[in-house]
Amino acid sequence: MIPAELKEEVYNCIKCGLCMSSCPVYKQLNYESVAPRGKVQLIKKILEGKLETTENFHRILFTCLLCETCTVNCPSGLKVDRLMKAMRTELLEKFGLPWQKKALFSVLKNNRLLSVSIFLGQTFGEPLRQLLFKDTKVGTLTLVNLPSLNPKPLRSQYPELVKAKKPVGRVLYFTGCATNYLYENVGHSVIKVLNGLGMDVIIPKDQRCCGLPIFMSGAREMALENMRGNLALFNRKDVEAVIVDCATCGAALKKEYVHIYAEMGVDTEEAQAVSDKVIDISKFVARFDIKDRLQGIRERVTYHDPCHLLRTQGIREEPRAMLTQIPELQFVEMTGADVCCGGGGSFQLEHPEISSAITTKKINSIMASGADIVATGCSGCRLQLSGNLSDKPIKVVHPVELLAMAMRDDESPGISASNQ
Repeated sequence: MIPAELKEEVYNCIKCGLCMSSCPVYKQLNYESVAPRGKVQLIKKILEGKLETTENFHRILFTCLLCETCTVNCPSGLKVDRLMKAMRTELLEKFGLPWQKKALFSVLKNNRLLSVSIFLGQTFGEPLRQLLFKDTKVGTLTLVNLPSLNPKPLRSQYPELVKAKKPVGRVLYFTGCATNYLYENVGHSVIKVLNGLGMDVIIPKDQRCCGLPIFMSGAREMALENMRGNLALFNRKDVEAVIVDCATCGAALKKEYVHIYAEMGVDTEEAQAVSDKVIDISKFVARFDIKDRLQGIRERVTYHDPCHLLRTQGIREEPRAMLTQIPELQFVEMTGADVCCGGGGSFQLEHPEISSAITTKKINSIMASGADIVATGCSGCRLQLSGNLSDKPIKVVHPVELLAMAMRDDESPGISASNQ
């Protein structure tokens, strides 16, 4: 059941329409029911017993990126995104999950199945997609343009404790699935930077998928095992922070676990304790003065704001500061940097035409900036952008990769912490 607190949210809507002017999906389709205002009014009628949940309503509810643009633009403070997520959970009992999601989520919630799947992908995936599925599309992305799997999972390449030369502190590192299996250089960069800051880095081997793809589809019960496992591993008092490099994983650990537990009537103490320590790598680095440790990188770089970093976690300036302090790097702000890239996890699979139209606008903004590199702190955004920039001479990277490239090795950290 939707908690009483969220049910009351529907009466906060004053139908002003400010959510519509900023909604990327509404801008493409231009009809009321897909706008946040329209969805809220439909949910209101359903909760009042005046409408039934139908297949069409189910389709409308999932025609949403959950980018939270509506929430941050609502003058009444209506928690539109949380209402949408709770309603998706309500619909699950009646409509269930598509078989594709059931299969994927079963893998994501079982580390052994995930490891086997990755091994099969490493063994057979590359030759098959090059020879047999070259033009096959996965949503908006051509299969051949998807990134190759890491030769080895990142976590298997390091001991559980990676010590700094002269440690001044200790942190936990939540690698997430994408860094562990797809973008190992992000992980190498995070560890190099943290060690350079004088941090011992603990990388728990048994950490699981954050579960966000599962519970965003409404399958909260299915995600609980992942959530409990991660909370048990990362709820430690002997570390000063839990570092994340992916905006989506950060959103799950810092915000969603607490909300989901509260809405399910589960004690939130452990989730809140972890949330209090979770911090994106860009925000953690902002605590330190490292200018004297950086060498120049001659690149023209722009930045895309991930929804889960900008709106869910409220982080905007720190990634930009990470980039602009690098000597010789030319940072240029693109038009609409804070607009969703159109990926939205499974959204680009379920609504490829809408997704593609939104992504095209983002690609055009990147091209217009004249940048050689676009940086973003979300693996989902990186996948969406790189897949649609595959025929352009523009690289997509995590900001921490550029910072690690610029950071000189030094025997001592030589870095002072600020009061941030």
